[in-house]
Amino acid sequence: MSDNVNLLKEGFKKKRQFIFLSVFFLSLFGLLMVYSASGVYAFRLYNDALYFFKRQLLFFCGSLVVFFITLLINVDILRKHNKKIFIFNLLLLVLVLVVGRRVGGAKRWLEIGSFSFQPSEFLKLSFLLYACGYFFRKGKRMRDFKEGVLPFLCVACLVFLLVVLEPDFGTVIFWLIWILFMFFLVRVKTKHIMFIMIFGLVASLVLVKADPYRFRRLLVFLNPWEDPQGSGFQIVQSQIAFGEGGLFGVGLGEGKQKLFFLPAAHTDFIFSMIAEEFGLIGSLSVLLLYFFIFIVMLRISCMIGDEFFRYFCIGLSVMFGLEIVINVGVSCGFFPTKGIALPFVSYGGTNLLVHYLLLGVFFNVSRVYEDYPSMR
Repeated sequence: MSDNVNLLKEGFKKKRQFIFLSVFFLSLFGLLMVYSASGVYAFRLYNDALYFFKRQLLFFCGSLVVFFITLLINVDILRKHNKKIFIFNLLLLVLVLVVGRRVGGAKRWLEIGSFSFQPSEFLKLSFLLYACGYFFRKGKRMRDFKEGVLPFLCVACLVFLLVVLEPDFGTVIFWLIWILFMFFLVRVKTKHIMFIMIFGLVASLVLVKADPYRFRRLLVFLNPWEDPQGSGFQIVQSQIAFGEGGLFGVGLGEGKQKLFFLPAAHTDFIFSMIAEEFGLIGSLSVLLLYFFIFIVMLRISCMIGDEFFRYFCIGLSVMFGLEIVINVGVSCGFFPTKGIALPFVSYGGTNLLVHYLLLGVFFNVSRVYEDYPSMR
């Protein structure tokens, strides 16, 4: 019996090694793509072609340190203080509305000296912890709308309000979709999930119609070629990048869309640059690697013996998968434009650090709380 357990432990150790090596490769590949996609833009803006590359490299090194430190902490601290962590993040979201740095018409950044970060990125840890704690405490009462579902939705709406005021409507949609997935996982009644879906859709349409900018983005999504030099420019240029890449791509560093054609080429639309420079074969290879990481994370998550942390790991896996689907979907023109980074690849220090932090917690939890059939 113990031999079987040892074999299972060794198998899960190899799965974690696969995830780490894959993520490490994606991060190095991301550094390469950030340099390729941002070099000309950085030189024009800062007279330094390596500006964004050096910053991303610095955050990558810092993220690795955070990852290994996270492996050493007692993860039960996160369970014990999940509400406090969440409330602290809410305070940061309020603070960013008051003293945050405005970039591109939105207040999403808090500055501490020369360091700046997005409090909304840390929701990926704090809101995930709070949600899992809530689902764990309520248990079967999640089947009851008044006792289980409604109080959680009230808290979620508070988060949504603070994020919309930044404004960042896309992040609200992301979290709403994630909540629906998690409600399905914790066996919320189908009629309640359907009600939330319909209510969320109606509320989203009202918010879109009330804001001319959001409404214009929706119209552009439906027909970007109606105004290819104006509001549809970004989506059109992204699709051109896919067309230029063909089957094998134009070659690393040879892409043309980064030459001030495709905005956010090194951030939200970096997948378009991958498609242009590495073609269909290269972009599908990246997607396949993401798919395997997602599947392996889900398999590990389902083997977590502790219910709270099983919710956490599955929720993290779903979150990770959603980010990939939305980012790639936006680049391909399947979804309206939304500023969600491609995990471990897109430029963005806060995003990279948070993902390595989450990965560290995932590894730590899976190592401590793995459950094996022969151990039951």
